[in-house]
Amino acid sequence: MNDLDLRPRSSTEIVDAAFQLFRRSPIQLILASALVYVPWLVIRLVFDLGITDPLIGPNKTLALFAGLLVVYSLVGGVTTIMASDIYLGQTPDMGAAFRTTASRFVTLAVSGVIRVMLLAIGIVFFVIPGLYVLGRFFAVTQAVMLENKGIGGALSRSSQLSVDLKRHIVNTMLLIALVTLAISLGFGLLSTMFQSKVITNVVSTATGVLLYPLLALTETLLYYDTRIRKEGFDIEYLARAGPSAAAPESAAI
Repeated sequence: MNDLDLRPRSSTEIVDAAFQLFRRSPIQLILASALVYVPWLVIRLVFDLGITDPLIGPNKTLALFAGLLVVYSLVGGVTTIMASDIYLGQTPDMGAAFRTTASRFVTLAVSGVIRVMLLAIGIVFFVIPGLYVLGRFFAVTQAVMLENKGIGGALSRSSQLSVDLKRHIVNTMLLIALVTLAISLGFGLLSTMFQSKVITNVVSTATGVLLYPLLALTETLLYYDTRIRKEGFDIEYLARAGPSAAAPESAAI
């Protein structure tokens, strides 16, 4: 089945496992991300959406927001399905992942907007409520994509999984955020050498293509980690998979 055993992990172990999973199918994960990010970059370049002038009018602001919503919904949905397949020892099917994401796009986008709004409200008032929201609604995308939940069901499912585990979830999310931020800053410093806003945006897009799958992998591993802790998903999955899958599962990371 796979050499990453299904078991509870600490925050550092989850992030380490995310990198291990990324190394298993880097081409497919990067290509899936690029198929969304690159067309969006082309659109931004053609219509100058925040490329040469960061001060844009209301129409372009609305277009930029709508585009970002589409991009992050698509990339989040597709990479979540592929991350789940890789973790569970299955061959990721990028085409199937895109089709599933397209069929659930509205639910994915609306639930994502609600999640971001709640997070923004929490951060605006105090940082701590923002972290609470981050921990409570960490698995909204996974609930939509892996359990086919509706908007309310996804929010409720994530809340249920986060009970008594919010600190663990937040610690893991902050850790992967710090790791990806450090990498992004490195690429950002590289792009400043060219002193071109176009090149800066190209480098930024390339960075997103490389790093977003890591975020999806971490979130998906967290989703399964909470299910293992609260629902015995590891035992349930091995029981469904049969004896042939149980033997490799004994190997540790």
